[in-house]
Amino acid sequence: MNKKKIVLIGGGFGGLALAKGLRNAAVDITLIDRSNHHLFQPLLYQVAFGALSPADVATPLRQIFSQQKNISIMMDEVVAVERAERQVRLASGDTVAYDQLVIAVGNQPSYFGHADWASIAPGLKELTDAFEIRDKLYRSFEQASRLTHPADRAPFLRFVF
Repeated sequence: MNKKKIVLIGGGFGGLALAKGLRNAAVDITLIDRSNHHLFQPLLYQVAFGALSPADVATPLRQIFSQQKNISIMMDEVVAVERAERQVRLASGDTVAYDQLVIAVGNQPSYFGHADWASIAPGLKELTDAFEIRDKLYRSFEQASRLTHPADRAPFLRFVF
C-alpha cells in the first residue's frame, strides 16, 4: 500500500498542529517553510525589547519533529502550485509531488486600510522585524545617553508599542 503524500506549506502554529496530529497516520508529510524554525510570535516583542534571546522564541523545525518518522522538512519557498500536476514548485527549482496539499502560511501585518502607516509602524511578525526594532531602540538609548539635558534626551526616549 502506498502512503498518501501530504505537502504542508508553513511551519507556524497551524502547520505544527496538523503535522503533530498526523504523527501516527499512515502518510508521508513534507513540511516546507522559508525558515528552518518555528517562531513563537506572541513573545517576539520580548526579543525586540532585548529581554529574550531569539533562541528563546525560535525552535528548529527538525528538532520539533526529530522523533516523528513520517515527516521530512524542507527549507525552501513555494513559488507555484501546479494543480494539474499535483505538485508545488520551489524557489530552488525543485518540485514536490502531493496527494493532498495544505497551505498554512500565516498572516501579514494589518494597517487597517492605512498602508502609509507601514513606514512609521513596522510589523512584528519575523525575527528580522524584532532585530530592526531592537536596533532602533538601542540606537535611541545610545543617543539619549550622550545628551545631558533632559529636554534634549526626551525625544529619544519616547516609544509607542
